[in-house]
Amino acid sequence: VLFGLALLFVAWDVMDFAAGNPWKNTPLGQRWFELHKNSLLLVQPAIERHIAAWLWPPFQWVLTQPAWLVPAMLGVLVLLIKIVRRRSP
Repeated sequence: VLFGLALLFVAWDVMDFAAGNPWKNTPLGQRWFELHKNSLLLVQPAIERHIAAWLWPPFQWVLTQPAWLVPAMLGVLVLLIKIVRRRSP
């Protein structure tokens, strides 16, 4: 699912490029804003008030990364965890 989401974001960037826009790796935060602006606007206060204020800057950094990179890296992490679990006794 995560790799499929990464491919979806790459396809979205390709479609933007095919529409005549210059090529760019769109940040995850911008794609989230385009999909559901209100939920993105509620995430910061929810994280800072209900989880931990120190957690927002790393989360914000993740939102500035290319949209395809975040699910791809999470997918790789999940695969590595599965491989390690299978090899452990």
